[in-house]
Amino acid sequence: MVLPETGTASPPVRAVLKLTYACNQRCAFCRVDDCRGSVDDVPAEAVVRKALAARALGVGMILFSGGEPTLRPDLPRLAAAMGAIGMSWGLITNGRRLAHEAFRDRLLGLGLAYVHTSLHGATASTHDALVECAAFDEVLAALRGLHGRGVELHVNTVVTRTNIGELVAIGDLLAGMAPITHKICLAEPLGRFLDQVEALWVPPEEAGRAAEDAVRSRPGIAVVLEGFPLCQVPSARHAVSGLRGHNIRYMSEGFEDGLFPTDAGARTYLAPCDGCAARTECPGVYAGYAGRCGAAGLKAF
Repeated sequence: MVLPETGTASPPVRAVLKLTYACNQRCAFCRVDDCRGSVDDVPAEAVVRKALAARALGVGMILFSGGEPTLRPDLPRLAAAMGAIGMSWGLITNGRRLAHEAFRDRLLGLGLAYVHTSLHGATASTHDALVECAAFDEVLAALRGLHGRGVELHVNTVVTRTNIGELVAIGDLLAGMAPITHKICLAEPLGRFLDQVEALWVPPEEAGRAAEDAVRSRPGIAVVLEGFPLCQVPSARHAVSGLRGHNIRYMSEGFEDGLFPTDAGARTYLAPCDGCAARTECPGVYAGYAGRCGAAGLKAF
C-alpha cells in the first residue's frame, strides 16, 4: 500500500501521546485552549506506560504532542526511552524550538523521525497574527534545518478569513523543502475559534474552493485536505485525508489514562447526504458547521 500524502510505503502504526497543554504561542483557533493551565503535564512514567500499551497494540511509532511537546524539559529523556523499548518517535509541534540548531541536533541524534508542524500564512504578518507571536521565521528555519535529515515532514495550515488567499503561496514556500506534505484543514469550531468566529470564519463552500485550488502538482510536495465533506471539494476529493492517512490509529490526551482509536472529530451527516453515492467514504460535516450553516452547500453525488 502507498499512502497518498507521502507517496511512500505504509509507515508503522502510530499513536499520539499528548505530554502537556503548555504552549509558547496562542493560536486563534486552538482546540485545546481550555486545557492550558488546568491539566497537569503527564508524568514521564505514565508516558512510558502508555507507549508500552501502544506497543502491545502493534504501534511502532509514538508521536509526542500537546500543547507544545518541545517545552517538556525531559523530552530528550522520553525520546531515549522510546528507543530503549524499540519504538521510533516524532513530534506534532509548532516548530519554534526546532529552529535552534543545538536543540534540533540533539533530538535528531535521539532518532527524531517525524515532524508535523504548522504554517498558517505565506508571510510573517499573516502567520504571526494567527499564532499571536513572532514564529514565522522560526518555523521556516526549523523546516530548512530538518530538510534532508531523513525526517518525514508534514505541515498543517488551518483555513481562516485571514489566510484563505495565501494557501497556494504557502505551498510554494514549502516546495523548497520537498519531500513534504502540506495539509490544508477546515477549522474545527472548538476552543478559541468560538471566541472569535466572525474574524476567522470562512463559509465551508468558500474554504473548499480555495482548498481545491491549492491541490496542484509540484515535484515532491503532496497537498492533502482535512475536515471537508467530499462534495465541497469535488475536484480534489482524492486528496481528502485525516489522522488515519498518516497511519495514526490511537491517541491519548493528557487527562486520559488509556489509548483510544482516532476518529474524524465531531461529525454529522445532513439530509443531502442520505442519498449520496459517496456517503460511505465521506468523513461528513463538522457538527459546528452543521449547526451554523445547516445543509447549505451540500450536494449529493
